[in-house]
Amino acid sequence: MNFSKSRQKRGGVLVEAVLSSCFFLPIIVFVILGILQVAHAYVIGVNMTEASQLAARALSDEYLRDPSIINNFERQQLILNRIRIPGMVTSAEQFQIPDGGWVITSFPRSITVSCTYMPGLGEPPLPRFPNPDPLGLAKRVCIRSSATVPIFQSW
Repeated sequence: MNFSKSRQKRGGVLVEAVLSSCFFLPIIVFVILGILQVAHAYVIGVNMTEASQLAARALSDEYLRDPSIINNFERQQLILNRIRIPGMVTSAEQFQIPDGGWVITSFPRSITVSCTYMPGLGEPPLPRFPNPDPLGLAKRVCIRSSATVPIFQSW
């Protein structure tokens, strides 16, 4: 009789373990996927910051060579077309100089450039974010970063 009760207890423990695994395993997987998506968003944000800094520095250097670049959109696009970060920045369309981005009438003179992650843009196209997207957040997520660089001559 004791042998039968011991067996029932072990069977009950096994059933509890299986049921708790069925309950907690999806939650653990969901949390891990969420952490990975947040980490990916952080990496994208860091790369957008790097790209906007590179663009602002390049435009600042070009302004020192030729101040007429402020009014020459085509030359600005040529400079921005050279800035690439594989899998993150693939097109000059991702860059924007906001209104008031060129500050040249007061000191310190500066240029502000923002860079936006645009899934599907470029060749090869940038991957969607978030991916997978079970909650349909892709249309509401916009990862953008700006950088302001002073315009000065370093002699």
